[in-house]
Amino acid sequence: MLVLILFALIAGVIWLHWWVITHWEGIWRWLAAAPAALIAADALWIVADVSIDSTARNLWPLELLLIGACGAGFIGMLWLLRMLIRA
Repeated sequence: MLVLILFALIAGVIWLHWWVITHWEGIWRWLAAAPAALIAADALWIVADVSIDSTARNLWPLELLLIGACGAGFIGMLWLLRMLIRA
């Protein structure tokens, strides 16, 4: 059950990044894409490590969730900054 919750949280974070990247414009889109690029790079790194040694990176879902949560916090700060600049 915990694994399903973890995967749902990861999917939610990925959806948040996708939504922001597709709906924001200009420099805001590029700034919001930075955490998504980090998540993608880490996912590729996890795939490479696990393909070499299947016992490596046993906690990869938590790793993705942590990076995604930091990225979501960054997007939250960007959203706040956007609102302050527009006001």
